[in-house]
Amino acid sequence: MNKTIILDDKHLLAKGGERACYINPNNPQQIIKVIYTSSKTHNNQNELENIYMTYLMKKKVDMSHIAKCYGYINTNFGKGLVYERIMDFDGTATKSFRFYIANKLLSKQIQEQLIQELKTYLETNIILFVDTSLTNIFCQQYEKNKFKLIIIDGLGAKRTGFKFWLYRNSKFYTKYKIKRQWDKFMKMYKADVKRADEGKRPFTRL
Repeated sequence: MNKTIILDDKHLLAKGGERACYINPNNPQQIIKVIYTSSKTHNNQNELENIYMTYLMKKKVDMSHIAKCYGYINTNFGKGLVYERIMDFDGTATKSFRFYIANKLLSKQIQEQLIQELKTYLETNIILFVDTSLTNIFCQQYEKNKFKLIIIDGLGAKRTGFKFWLYRNSKFYTKYKIKRQWDKFMKMYKADVKRADEGKRPFTRL
């Protein structure tokens, strides 16, 4: 972390409860996540993600369905965590899976195929997706009419502690947790599909 990157509102992509996400002004193919809340009770998701992503990279895990993490960089808002910016084949910004569901842009058959591919990927590589919001999954069109799901947020854990240690050191416990979180994801997915089918709009977050 040497040169300080200057971020401002024109680079802002999104804001969550703890972090803001900016396009890297020096590299538009990257995004930077920074902590913006001054609360001492925040979970420091950047540190949690950096620990977990470093753990996955050391294990040489297949990263084909995860946004790549490039480590920390200095910004005018403090230390930021740099990630790959997910883009479609034509250079446009990739939309969330929830956006595709809400706007009925994919058939149910294709949705279910993509979901099964992601489930197999997470189980095979023993990757824990804890914050299972559909907005944390992007649906990338990597070639014309060819799609895959990519997790851009919510991996590893929501807080530090013994459970987070177990997620990285106990395959048995992690596999159990993966199944539980996947069940939660499927409930969210089915609820969103039902809402879209019944025309109950708007979705508050896409």
